[in-house]
Parts: sequence; structure tokens; C-alpha cells
Amino acid sequence: MDDNLDDWDKKRKGYLAVAIICFIIGAYLFIRVHSDSYVIKSSNLKTIGNLIASDKPKFEEITGKHARKWIEFKCAENKSTFKIANFDYRCVNDDEVLNEINVGDTISIQILKDDIENFDTETTCEIHSLVKNKKEYLDIECRNKKENKDSENVYIILFSVTIMTGGVYCLIKKPKFFDEVDPCVPIWIIIIVLFFVLH
Repeated sequence: MDDNLDDWDKKRKGYLAVAIICFIIGAYLFIRVHSDSYVIKSSNLKTIGNLIASDKPKFEEITGKHARKWIEFKCAENKSTFKIANFDYRCVNDDEVLNEINVGDTISIQILKDDIENFDTETTCEIHSLVKNKKEYLDIECRNKKENKDSENVYIILFSVTIMTGGVYCLIKKPKFFDEVDPCVPIWIIIIVLFFVLH
């Protein structure tokens, strides 16, 4: 009986550790979201105009564990490879960018002021605006909303895990139900349900 109590106490401490970690990360994300830290504002951007596309934009993809998708293109008399990151601009109509931007087109772009040192260098430069003939191809408002929503979903799940694991820790005496089912099982079921509901 004492051995069972010791095992349960060890498990409770493990759940307490998980609760604390999830709360700290969740609180960090909560503060970041509500202070607009993930939002890109116009004041953060530098506009660069009169660039001439030297090749058509092309779709690139890396599959596997670290899968990524993006669109890239180059401009005449500029060393940078300009990149539209898929995780940043999921609302973008890729086909429009790929089909409507042609070699020789005059375009303007916006990049983060913090990234200006990467402009016209042998490196990748992520853009946050792409304009041709007064048509904007990137929707930064949509990007900001999705970025905030994703982080919001994560902190909701983390706070939920904090409540559930904290609740398990508060159970001084092990419930008979947990003799049959590990507490991880209902917790994971609720996390999966939350994930699908929030998405």
C-alpha cells in the first residue's frame, strides 16, 4: 500500500511539473498575443520600389520532418532572393503570384526594417508586401490575424493542460478510476478534441 502511495506521489509531482511548465509557456504566449508582439505593423516595414523581376516566382518545398513551403524570385541588379514564406502568408493565392508576376515586370516590395541589412546581399530576404500595377498580392492583415489566432490556440491548450495536470496533482488519494486508466489518457483525449475544435 505504501509503495502504491509513493508511486502516486511521484506521479503527482510529475504532473505538477508539467502544469508549471505549461502555465509559464502559456502565460508567455498570452502576454505576447495581447501586446501585439506577433503583429507586423506598417511602421515596421520599409518599402522598396522600382524593382524589375528577373525571373518568374517559383514554388519551393522541403518535405519530411522539417517540411516548409515558400515562393521565391529574384530581381535584376539585386543579389537577394526574395521569399514569401508559406507559414506567414497562408491566405495568399499562390497561383496569382506564380502566374501574374512575369520577367521584366516592375514591382515594389516591403521588408522588415530589421532585415534591411539583408537587402541586396547573397541571402534570402523575406517580403511582407508585393505590389504590381497597384495590386497587392500579400494580405498582411490576414497574416497578422492568423498568426495571433495560432498563438491564441496554443496558449488555450497549454492553460487547459495546466488545469488538468494541476487537478491530478491535487488528488492526494489516487482515485480507483486511475487504477484502470492512466491520467494521461483522458488528458490526451481532451487535448486532441481541443485541437480539432480550435482549428
